[in-house]
Amino acid sequence: MALNGVSVNRLNGGLGRKNPSTDGVCLLIIGGAVTATSLALKVAKELISVEDAVALGIDPTYDDTNDILAHHHIDEFFRVNPNGNLFVVLDDGTLTADNIKTIVKENTAIKAIGVVRNDEDAPADMDVYVSGYQTIVDELRAESRNISAVLVEGAVFDDETLISAYPDARAYEAENVSIVIAQDPIIRAVKTEHETYAAIGTALGAISVRNVNENIGSVDIENKPSSYRGNSNYTLTDGDRQRWLTAKLQDGRDFNSLTTVEIKALATKGYICVGFYNGYPGYYFTDSHTCTESASDYSRIENNRVWDKAATLGRTSLMPRVKANLLKDPITGFIREIEAAELESLAQTAIETMVSSEEISGVSVYINPEQTISDDSPLVVKGEVVFNDIIHEMSFDLGLTNKLQ
Repeated sequence: MALNGVSVNRLNGGLGRKNPSTDGVCLLIIGGAVTATSLALKVAKELISVEDAVALGIDPTYDDTNDILAHHHIDEFFRVNPNGNLFVVLDDGTLTADNIKTIVKENTAIKAIGVVRNDEDAPADMDVYVSGYQTIVDELRAESRNISAVLVEGAVFDDETLISAYPDARAYEAENVSIVIAQDPIIRAVKTEHETYAAIGTALGAISVRNVNENIGSVDIENKPSSYRGNSNYTLTDGDRQRWLTAKLQDGRDFNSLTTVEIKALATKGYICVGFYNGYPGYYFTDSHTCTESASDYSRIENNRVWDKAATLGRTSLMPRVKANLLKDPITGFIREIEAAELESLAQTAIETMVSSEEISGVSVYINPEQTISDDSPLVVKGEVVFNDIIHEMSFDLGLTNKLQ
């Protein structure tokens, strides 16, 4: 063996490559379902394309035979996000909250859930229905398993019901649950059984294709799938496939027939619709409301997604120090400042990846060294993230002049 004069160490990371993000991985629960050819009830299966669903036996014939929408919602998810990952569960009405929690805990990449009822009747009590899904989120969060959003279908089907009489979805106090009442009229018209459906697959795809900080109603998106690059927007409308050429509410009202007051009322009450902008092509989700008061920090889906990602990054960075020794200042008996600073740096460095990705505008993590920790007194870490602004409207002052100032 020759002498080794110079050792060359192989380094990694200099190319700046990253592992694929799991921020947009979703779970679709399809109610009113029966066993598919290759998928049993209440079993979660991950799909990376609509062709995967067809291979399981969830194809247009499955929808037609069973008078439900399953393939359609999956197809819409992948149409909106061709690069998405979607877990699908078929539910015959016996899927329990514990079943859902088990699926989510076993498939840790899932960040959002969509629930399709396939039922012409509304839930007997929408408050209880919505609260049930928020309870699932809360119980998972208590086990440090965060789900940012649960999308459910609305419950107003009668076009005689004035929008002013719609229930106030914000009163449900469910900050992780959103009610979608948008319909593609072409899908609504396929069968009478579809007349009360809501576009859960489309909305889930809209979440999946966007970064955590983006509103699902954004006219454009930050990272388009390759086949859409060069376009100036990211509309739901697809003329070739006859999708979202117009839009309705679940009660059958055409969005185009709504007054400005009615559109504002739907937003005030916290409903997610699909609409258009005068003089601009395409249809888009109106906003990303959640079922909680507007003043809440978590009244929109993107707020929850940002918080959850920051929380997960911070927690993961600190986990290796759990049950570790923490040196104390021998004079004060409190934590040594250098030890506190090291832990601060671990969490801050992890969350700062969101700053470099422009998902947040800043982050600060602080640990007060003057703490005495024990079995019953956890180390208290405080953090703040600066949430990006969302442009909901613009006011453009434009006038005529004889010369430019």
